Amino acid sequence: MDRGTVQTGSGTAAGGGVLPATPASPVASETHSGLIRYPSTLTVGGRDYGTNSNREYKVVQREQVANPAPLGLFAFGFTTALLQGGNTAITDPSSGQLAAAFGMFYGGLAQLLAGMWEFKRQNTFGAVAFSSYGAFWMGFAILQIFVAADLFTVGHNADQMMLSLWGILTFIFMIATLELNFCLTLLFFLLAVLFWMLAAGVEALFWTRLGGWWGLVVAGVAWYIAAADVLNEQFKRTVLPIGKWNVGSTMARSLKHFMAKVPVIGWAYVEACNREDKAAGWGKYKAKEEEEAGYPAGAEPFRPYVLHTYSAPQGASFEGQAVIDEQHYAPQGSAIGPY
Repeated sequence: MDRGTVQTGSGTAAGGGVLPATPASPVASETHSGLIRYPSTLTVGGRDYGTNSNREYKVVQREQVANPAPLGLFAFGFTTALLQGGNTAITDPSSGQLAAAFGMFYGGLAQLLAGMWEFKRQNTFGAVAFSSYGAFWMGFAILQIFVAADLFTVGHNADQMMLSLWGILTFIFMIATLELNFCLTLLFFLLAVLFWMLAAGVEALFWTRLGGWWGLVVAGVAWYIAAADVLNEQFKRTVLPIGKWNVGSTMARSLKHFMAKVPVIGWAYVEACNREDKAAGWGKYKAKEEEEAGYPAGAEPFRPYVLHTYSAPQGASFEGQAVIDEQHYAPQGSAIGPY
């Protein structure tokens, strides 16, 4: 999110937003550090909290970046399925080199770019996940090249450790999806199990064969989620449901209640959670503290991944279908995170 410098009158907001001419007022002449002093309107998550001439609000222009999640998911699913062709013996063993070639660019570079665009959209989970798996496929492709050129060989133990670590990382990602949707949770669970199957298959052909078929299911789930994101956004209605849920917050609260009954370690855990929630502003909403911070009484507490737009009375102009869709469909969100 870019913070634009704002000029009063018929000025501009950096990043492309244009501010219409504003009538002169006693407080309209002072502009500094991207702050505007004339009566400002505060909108939080699409809800208007009215005008107040005594507060300063930042004018923010969101980046016009379309949803990169389907690109990353399609790329991941394609290269995963292509690689499993050799593991299941559907194709000949040389398909591994074919998968490496596409893994370098489609599975690797395309996912890495999707991750970078997720960073622009301020979706931490999508950015980290896509960037990680994009880098995985690029590393896999380079490894295949080095092995084919007889530059070095990889020991079984090292191969098993690498695949096992990716399984653990994927399981951590799965925990984060508990706040998103069922299909995404299923995808990361199946993927974590796939990595562990392939780790076991380094020394046992049975697990390689089973992992190959399991990997085709993983690819199918990834393509389903990608197709849902594309079609639902294109038709502006749910065509393919992905099972929106937010069981993660409920599970986190349940864990906290459980730990509160465990002496010493549990109590320390709960105390640490309470202190860090309060420091991050994720704790219980306190109207007085929010009001003193400059937000209107009754406003919802600020939470991550919620679209907050600060505008002048007439508002900065947002151009581009991506921005229009982002504001209109923000409550629905993308399959991989916030819209």
